[in-house]
Amino acid sequence: MISIGGVIGASLFVGSSASIATAGPGVFLSYLLGGLIILCVTRMLGEMTVEAPRAGSFVAHIRRGLGTRAAFLGGWTYWVMWATILGIETIAGASFLAPFVPLPFLAIECAVLGAMTAINLFSVRGYGEFEYWFSMTKILTIVLFMALGVAVLAGVGHRHVDMAANLMAGGGLFPHGGFAVMASIPAIMLSMSGTEITTIAATESSHPADSVRRAARSVVIKILVFYLGSIGLILCLMPWNRIVPGHSPFLAALEHVGLPYAPMLMTAVMLVATLSALNSGLYITSRILRELAEAGDAPRCFGARGGNGTPRVAILAGSAVAAIVALAGMAAPGSVFAFLVSATGTFVLFDYVLVALAQIRLRREAVARDARPALPMWCFPFLSYATLAVLVMSLLTMLVASPGTRREIVLGALTLGLIVLAERATLGLRDSGHDGRGANAALQGDTLGAPP
Repeated sequence: MISIGGVIGASLFVGSSASIATAGPGVFLSYLLGGLIILCVTRMLGEMTVEAPRAGSFVAHIRRGLGTRAAFLGGWTYWVMWATILGIETIAGASFLAPFVPLPFLAIECAVLGAMTAINLFSVRGYGEFEYWFSMTKILTIVLFMALGVAVLAGVGHRHVDMAANLMAGGGLFPHGGFAVMASIPAIMLSMSGTEITTIAATESSHPADSVRRAARSVVIKILVFYLGSIGLILCLMPWNRIVPGHSPFLAALEHVGLPYAPMLMTAVMLVATLSALNSGLYITSRILRELAEAGDAPRCFGARGGNGTPRVAILAGSAVAAIVALAGMAAPGSVFAFLVSATGTFVLFDYVLVALAQIRLRREAVARDARPALPMWCFPFLSYATLAVLVMSLLTMLVASPGTRREIVLGALTLGLIVLAERATLGLRDSGHDGRGANAALQGDTLGAPP
């Protein structure tokens, strides 16, 4: 449930509006191509995790394949990205509740973030239980939306929908050309990211290899049914050029077909999606930070665990940074907050590049030993290299797609440079290791740019 529902959030319910406005009906092809790349990355993660189920998160597999320097960069970029997302989701959750809760906005933010922090501090079971029901709510919402959409298209009810006219409105299937379809892929891949959560959660499950194997297969359902199905129905139900960026296309489609109480229903669902992102984000940031601390890439205090096994210091650290980001969003939304969002927007693609490189290297080492993985990446090495090439092309596309994406690339590169400087500054700590692990990893290879 976490693997399927964990990546269905505001990026689908609201963020998809920007992609539709950019590419028009051709955005369906963008989602298909982006989904295939995410599917390949998930399969790569599945292969590495099944082979070493107790190694740790995807950062541990980057460490196994590329060495400590790559793991340092991958882990910290991922942590910074999710810590920023936590602040964004805190603001979003408070925004959904503000019309109904007679409290100052800051107090609502503190209550939302405090509640999710308490859940994660309580136990890993608490995180799992809440995330299960959050995911179930989101999945049921999409299933009901799709059932309603199919019924309307089939002629049930009194409202007639001209599907062909909706698809061809405003310039046809590709109103802004093929480049707009390609330019939408990076943002779509960012919205689909999150399947790597399963490699983090699996280490705390009873049977990690089996859990990851099932999750890697279920991602096909997530992409084909939930993303492509829902986006396709939205395009069929209403003219794409009536969808406003920043506003939920699901809500727009429901209002267009005349569903009563649609705003209230979608507000409730988007609140659940926001709480789910907060819940998962606190879990992810704490486990990544704990893993970095255990490897000597972060202060050792973040590796400490409470009596119930949860990394309490790491959880509180993520919560504290989220509070700072949320305050920055209130105090300076046009400067500091915008910088933080832009500076971390490309980090997940960077991490996926590292995942692809690590999988290629580890698979080649397995081939040299005449070993075959239990969950192999398809069509190796061709599909692995193709996935890597598309990921790099997606980053390059952002340089020319628009001034906004170009700004994200530039700021992301600057932030990455700061993390590289931090890595060099802590080189002595990392090489001394924690229980000897840092030195052993350094001996295995410490060259980020070495060919796989």
